[in-house]
Amino acid sequence: MKKKYLHIAIIIIGTVFLMLGAFHTNIWYDESYTVAMMNHSFFEICKIGSADVHPVLYYFMVKLITLIFGNNIIIYRLFSIVPMMILAILGFTHIKKDFGENTGIIFSFLVLFMPGLTRYSLEIRMYSWAMLFTTITGLYAYRLYKGKFEIKNLIIFGIFSLAGAYTHYYSLMASGLINLSLFIYLIKNFKNKKDEFIKFLVCAVAQVIVYIPWLFIFILQVTSVGTNGFWITLSFPGTLKEILSMQMAGAHIDRELALLVMLAIYAYTIFCIYKLKKEKQEIKPAIFAVLVYIGVTLSAFIISIIMTPILIDRYLLVVTGLLIFFIAFLMAKVDNKYINAFILAIVLAFSIFNNVHVIQTNYSKKNDEMLNYIDENLQEGDSFLIYSDEISGFAITIKHPGHMQYFHDNWNWGAGGAYECFGPNLVRDNNLDNILEKASGRIWIINISEEDFDKLIQSKYNVNLIERKEFQTTYNGYFFSFTLIEK
Repeated sequence: MKKKYLHIAIIIIGTVFLMLGAFHTNIWYDESYTVAMMNHSFFEICKIGSADVHPVLYYFMVKLITLIFGNNIIIYRLFSIVPMMILAILGFTHIKKDFGENTGIIFSFLVLFMPGLTRYSLEIRMYSWAMLFTTITGLYAYRLYKGKFEIKNLIIFGIFSLAGAYTHYYSLMASGLINLSLFIYLIKNFKNKKDEFIKFLVCAVAQVIVYIPWLFIFILQVTSVGTNGFWITLSFPGTLKEILSMQMAGAHIDRELALLVMLAIYAYTIFCIYKLKKEKQEIKPAIFAVLVYIGVTLSAFIISIIMTPILIDRYLLVVTGLLIFFIAFLMAKVDNKYINAFILAIVLAFSIFNNVHVIQTNYSKKNDEMLNYIDENLQEGDSFLIYSDEISGFAITIKHPGHMQYFHDNWNWGAGGAYECFGPNLVRDNNLDNILEKASGRIWIINISEEDFDKLIQSKYNVNLIERKEFQTTYNGYFFSFTLIEK
């Protein structure tokens, strides 16, 4: 009973802990993209999303939320916390039932307090939902593997496998690997699993059929990104450090320190595997989970080498639920109370440190200074010019939808149609002269250097410089310069 109430307390306290930094309206570029999408219909979201590099289920879900609560940035942010709470509850229900009480408690604790997870669960993006869908897919795959081939389990498995694939492409890879592993297992045991194989085959075919409509769009997206380049870059050992430390690396925690802690945890899990194998204890659930995590990471790495870089640490949040299960399962199985307590204490200490800084960052008055400056000086008829490929400017313009936006798309990304979400009052052109011919009146140029301003504007166009102002925000560490001109 004590463990039961401890588990419930962890879920409640952890959820509140996550929510502490959520009540603010600051956004960064990726979040501005989600917010902009909500100004469009479901059909338009699908059309615009097809030009982006992510599937659209998450945007559909947020759109449904707007139908109930309206356009509200705080509601969007709280919506990203919901799947983390559900995952923690799964520790109390499914994981506790299938793998023991201690595994469930440690799983729920790590989901709610690991700094890397708390960081991205506050963002208005799809990562936490994709993580939920992928983890449920893995849990139900193992139930099927254990012979619980009830129709209910198979349907839940199929639905969440598809939901993940329609939310993030790392989830698509995870769903593919999980389905493939079940297929291989059933083929190898076909004589004794004939009925199960037929049921699974029906489920797998149904998944493929339901995903076919997006499959064509996926091919177009891959072709577009592969041909025109992508912003992600690989660097070694930088990328490797980021991948290995992601779960402990909150926004305000030193990467080297986070890496050290995660390497220690990985080393301990290897020791646990050795010990449990020596004792001939069951570790297949943990091995299955970590192999899916490793498989997705390696797949992303191979794609990055052969086609275009797609390996970035925050995308791994999508499969981190499986990694956390792997860690929690082994810690609970070996059950060294002192080591477990030490690991959880370190995680909690890092998380508290990170969350204190997150709260200070998110609620800092420095964020308000910039917004207040715009609100006090923006006039009717003013327009914005987002200069070069400094797309962070959309985090400003999205809050002033009634004004014209001109985007100097110097990057000339092949998937530029994705920027239509910021329309219909958006003009995108990679030729600055074309933009300056169209724009008139007072123009707020975001993030143009003084050198470029002199070179590209004052020397060619008859404009008056009204004011130049610079701001450093604490949220996401954005630097903004505003050059207000009149043409």
